[in-house]
Parts: sequence; structure tokens; C-alpha cells
Amino acid sequence: MWPSFYLTVFVTLLFLGVPGCLLCRTLGVPRMTALLASAPLGMATLCLMGQALSMAEIPATPVMTVGLPSALLLSAALLRNRLSPGGPDGAPAVHPILVVLFLVAGMVAGFVFLGGILPSPNALHQDYDSVHHINSIRAMMDSLSMSPLDGSSYSTESDALVAVQTTGYYPSGWHVLCATVALATNVSVTSAVNAVNLALMSVVYPLSMLLLLSTVFPGRTRVVALGTAASLTLTIFPWGICNWGPVYPNIAAFAMLPALCALFMRAFVQGGDRRATLHHLVAWFLATCGAVLLHPNVVFSMAVFLAPWIVAKLGGSHLHLKLGSRVSIGPRALAAAFAAFCVVAWIGATKIPALADLLSYHWDSFTDNTGAISNVLHLSYMRGMWPAPDAEQLFPAAILLVGGVLLVARQDTRWVAVPYAITAYMVFVACSSTDDAFRSVLIGFWYSDPYRIGSLATIFSVPLISYGLDALAEGVCKLVSQTPARSWRGLPVLSACVVAAVYVPLALFYPGQARNGFSYEKSSPWAIYQGYAYRAYSHDAPLTYQETDFMESAHRLVGDDLVINQPFDGSVFGYGVTGMRCYYRFFSGYGVSSETWQSRVIRQRLYNIANDAQVQQAVESVGARYVLVMSTDERNNTFVKDTYDATKWRGINYITDDTPGFELVLEENGYKLYRITAAE
Repeated sequence: MWPSFYLTVFVTLLFLGVPGCLLCRTLGVPRMTALLASAPLGMATLCLMGQALSMAEIPATPVMTVGLPSALLLSAALLRNRLSPGGPDGAPAVHPILVVLFLVAGMVAGFVFLGGILPSPNALHQDYDSVHHINSIRAMMDSLSMSPLDGSSYSTESDALVAVQTTGYYPSGWHVLCATVALATNVSVTSAVNAVNLALMSVVYPLSMLLLLSTVFPGRTRVVALGTAASLTLTIFPWGICNWGPVYPNIAAFAMLPALCALFMRAFVQGGDRRATLHHLVAWFLATCGAVLLHPNVVFSMAVFLAPWIVAKLGGSHLHLKLGSRVSIGPRALAAAFAAFCVVAWIGATKIPALADLLSYHWDSFTDNTGAISNVLHLSYMRGMWPAPDAEQLFPAAILLVGGVLLVARQDTRWVAVPYAITAYMVFVACSSTDDAFRSVLIGFWYSDPYRIGSLATIFSVPLISYGLDALAEGVCKLVSQTPARSWRGLPVLSACVVAAVYVPLALFYPGQARNGFSYEKSSPWAIYQGYAYRAYSHDAPLTYQETDFMESAHRLVGDDLVINQPFDGSVFGYGVTGMRCYYRFFSGYGVSSETWQSRVIRQRLYNIANDAQVQQAVESVGARYVLVMSTDERNNTFVKDTYDATKWRGINYITDDTPGFELVLEENGYKLYRITAAE
């Protein structure tokens, strides 16, 4: 089981890396940059093929979505290399040893933070967003329709009439990737989800961050190398957010965010080579398109990082814009004008109708201004928000402060601290502000979700922490310089190793204040994270292991027939987990205008099918043949407790072995499957 799981992780990396790297090479991007930025380009290729095949009504098998474009891109890359060999890369070089370092560190961290915590490859994080995620992936697999623009849980032709609520546009690139990987490896949906997430967090994100750090700190190998410790020991991202929501598509977009920023920056450091600049910009645009289909807020996340860099570049340039013969605008005025344009464009984007639902999402503040400031200073961005446990990471916070001060002290690196400063203020607003209008404008593109904002701040804090760690390593070198070992050539490497060896355990195990349940206590970031992760993947409700086994047995009996279910007994996950065609695949939307009349009748009066012609008509029109009835004793301890209303489900809850029109065909542990006989 575990070998096939890690094989699935490898397949995920191949599906992203091979077409992505080949596309980069076809565009003329240098090899190392192509390797490190391959994931978002691979995502773009996968989504483009999925959408094209969907529009052409051609089954989107892994051979078609990955194999075909990879073969075409290989031919194109070889042809381009023969006709127009690329010149030297004008951007900062990335040493291959650093690639190995980030890969090894990422894989070790991936096992420690996720792989080693999962009780099983098939473990399911049973929370709100998981319902949509796994059902949509299963629908893509069943329909072989991999449109990244359609996030429906009812995408097969046979399910076209059973939807109980409409699903609007939802960025579904992550779902396309999971479905394609699951089809190729023949693993369960939940195993594919875990494997894809592990690949993104333990490989894609570290390599993406390596490209960014190498671009931000050209020639500073030790700073970049220490980025392994800085990027992989902050518990909020990429690890903690995996246990929140879970917001998997946003995790994927954030994992690729550093590479997107680096691609854009590298386009303008090509030593005046306009063709190389164009190649990088085209690659950046396609990569951004791929990331947008994971989550649109990646565009705004990228803007937070790149806008300060552009302002700094403009302000430090010799560019003058002439307005007539006597008037010209200097670099500082151009920088100020661009900054003002960014603010106006940001506010203007909040008026886009397509983003209205995103911006209107409401999160309550959970602390006062003093608490919010403390959260930011101690890197405990969600401390106080239930149910998101978050411990202070005091040692990384101190190193971040050192790095920030040193970066601000230098004019050429001052801008690096600005993206983090912006996101730190966004965290402050997410924690404490009660002004919904202001929250909507500033952080609405991330659903005003404190965890997403905190994750963004975590990503942008990595350059500061890396720089601070390098300052410590330099301090070690200066101390050693007073000893006979001062002439040793390996001193810079040894100093980095010593600093990293001290930093990692202090970052994870130095205790800070944390919320545990409804009280506060001193605990280490690792202990808090580990406890939260174990709870996320090991709880057994609303879908218990026994219920899963029963549903799998029922699925073997009913085949592809439609089964009416009561979703709050755990069967809301049934379609995604077992493949059984459950009628109800949501835990909300019942009683609203978008619900079909068939659903309303079935929910309220199914038990009376023997005597109610309208019920018989409703059941016949949706094509249902069976009814699933399982225990719901665990409702009061699950996330569905606030949305469950027993009066809405009398049609199913009232069915017993003696109810006319139903025949008991399977029973285990009190769980029952009935065949509908009244509609025959």
C-alpha cells in the first residue's frame, strides 16, 4: 500500500515536471530555470489539454492529457534546440548541489510533516471543502471530462438530472491533476489526493522557493542554501494549511507562487537580450495561467511580491519619460506613479462582478489589536482562532527581525522586506479588524481567510529569515577567524551547517504560547502541529470506517445504479470515497431555489412512496433504484452539526424494514440498503 502511494507521488511529479520542463525548453528558457519552474507550466499543459478534450468531447485519459502533449513538446524542444541553440542564461545561476539540497530537505520534511503522520494512504481529512474536492475528482474520473473550468460533482451524463444545487465556476486545475494521477495509478481518490499534496509541498514548493531565492539573492549561495531551513520549518505553510479547510487548490497555487515571481524577475535580468526576455515572459504568462486555474488569488499574491520589486527597479533606474520638450518624469516619480497605479488597479479589481462571491465571504475577527500585533511579531498568525491551533515560533521570529533590519539597511535589498510588511499588515487586519468593507478590499481576494493570509505572509518571510540565518553564519565565521582554523576553506559551509543544525530544533521545539482547545498553554510548534495533523486525518466522523466498508459492499451490489442517501450520515463522502452513485453529494443547499423539485419531494416524502404518485414520479425521473440508511449517532461531534435539520430528511429517516415499497437487500452493523420496489 505504501510503496504504491509513494509511486503515486513520483507519478504526480512526472505529470507536472515532464510536460512543464519540455514546454519551457520549447520556449527557449534555460535548462535549470525550466526544471525549477516546470510545475506551473506542467499544470498549464494539463489544463489546456483537459479543456480542449472536453470541448471536443474526447475522453481525457492520462495518455491524452499528459502523454500526447509530452511527445509533441519533446519533438518541438529537440527541433528548437537544433535550429536555435540557446545562449547563456543571463539570470543568476542555480548550482545543481542546491537542487539536490532542496530536494532532499523537502522530501525529509514531507515525510516528517505529512507522510509519516498519515495513518493510511487512504486517510481522508473529513472537513467542509473535502466534500466538494473528492466528489468532483470522482466525477472527472467517471466522465473522463477534465475541464479545469467546471467543478461539478455531477459531471457524468447519467448524473445530469440529479444535481440538487448548481455549481458555478470553480478553479479545478488541482482536481484535474488528482483525477489524472488516480486514473494513471489506479489508486483511490483519497490516496491520490494525499499523494498530490505531498508532491506539491515536499518537492514543488522547495524547488519553487529555490528559484526565487536564487533570483532575489544572486551569487549568495549560503543565503539560498539556508532557505531550506527557513522555508520548511514554518508550521503554517506549507504544512499547517493542509489541515485547514482543507484548501488544497490554494496550497497548490501557493506552492508554485515563488517560481512565478522568479520567472517574471528573471525576464528582466537577461543582460539586454530581448529574445531571452520575451521567452521568459511567455513562460511566465503560461505558468500564471496554469496557476490561476488552481486558484485566482495567485495573481494578487504575485502582485504583492512583484510590485515592490518593480517600484524599486524603477526608482533606481535612469529612466526618464519625456512629456513634451521641457517636461520629463524622473525615475522616482515613475516609481511613485506605478505604486499609485497598483493601488487603483487593486481597488478596481474589487469591482469585478466575477469576484463578488469571493470578496463577500465573511470571517469574524478573533482577537484585539494588541493580540493581532503579538500574533504577527511571534509568527503565530492564527493564534486565538478556533479550530486552528497555532503556536508561537519565537526563534524564527527573532531571525526574521534580524534579517529584515539588515535588508532594510541596504538600499539594493530594501524592497525584499516590503512584501512581507504588506502581508504582515494583512494578517493584522484578518485577525482584528471588524470593518468588513476594508477587509473586503484588502484581503477579500483570499476569502478574507486568516489561514490563507498567514500562509502568504509565511512564504514572503522566507527571504528575510534566510538572510538573517546567513548573518548568523557570517557571525560564526568571524568568531572562528580569531582561531587557528580561520584559513580553512570549508568554513562558510560548516558555518551554514552549524546554524541550520541549531535553528531547526529551536524553530520547531522551542515552546511558545499556543491555544489548545479553549485554553492557552506553553507548547512547542511541533507538538501543536502534530496534534492538529493527527486529529485532521484520524477522526472517524461523519463517515466511519465501518460505514465506508458497508458502502463498498453496497456498491458492489448496486453497481452503477443511483442510490438515494441521507448525506449527513457520512454518505456525503460516499461517491468520492467508494464510487457509489449517491444522489446527495452536498451538505448544504437544501430548501433553496436551486434545488430540484425531485429532490424536495424525495427528502420530505420518500417513505410514503407506496401511496404517493408524485414521489414515484420523482424517483423514476432521477433513475434511483436503492436507498441507503446508515447510523447518524456521531452528528453532534462533526462539522455538519450546525447545518443538519432532521425535519428536512423525514423522507429517508422514516424508512424502516416495514415501510411499504422498500425491500431490505443488505444489512451490516445496523447499516441498511433497501431496494425501491414501489417504482418498479
